[in-house]
This record gives sequence, structure tokens and C-alpha cells, in this order.
Amino acid sequence: MEKEKITFTKEMLIKKVAEVSNKSGNTVRSVYNTFEKTIADLLASADKDTDITLRLFEGITLNSTFIPEKSKLNNLTGEVITTTSKIKPKANITRNYGEKLTNYNK
Repeated sequence: MEKEKITFTKEMLIKKVAEVSNKSGNTVRSVYNTFEKTIADLLASADKDTDITLRLFEGITLNSTFIPEKSKLNNLTGEVITTTSKIKPKANITRNYGEKLTNYNK
């Protein structure tokens, strides 16, 4: 028998938080959307001089690293190409947080 997997969508999370916190769904949705936009704005602000780390919760961080453009040699054609700069996001969950989840309901 295959193990069940539940994926919580944004709307499911909003509904759950509204129920638990005794707040309206619209209030929670507004806070959620603002939270999400603020996180995206902060992560997108990484630049050549500054990388960004957000500690969302105790044990969960989001990192945003700026990767500058660089010149590379194309192995097939031998021509030099320039890559565009980009922002590389990465999530990290600490081992301690994983252990906390393991022992959460014990």
C-alpha cells in the first residue's frame, strides 16, 4: 500500500490559521499575502555587495545569494559567452528543527 501524501495549499493554510487563531479568512489572507510579498522583496534585494538571509522560524532560513555575470568558454563552439547575473535562493532546515518535529507529539 502506498503512503498517503498531503500537500497543503496556500488556501488550506489560510483556512487552518484562521480557524486556529479565531481570525477571519480575509484577515489571514491579507497578512499571508503581505508576508509572502515582503519575503520576495527582501530575497530579491540581494546584490553584488549583499547576500540576504531570512530566519522565518526558529530553525528555518531562506538565503538569497547574488551570482554575478561571468564569461565562460563554450566547450562545443570554443566561443566565449557571458552568463547573466542571477539570484540563487535556497532554503535551509536545521537538524535541530527536524529533531523537534520528530519529538513533537511524543
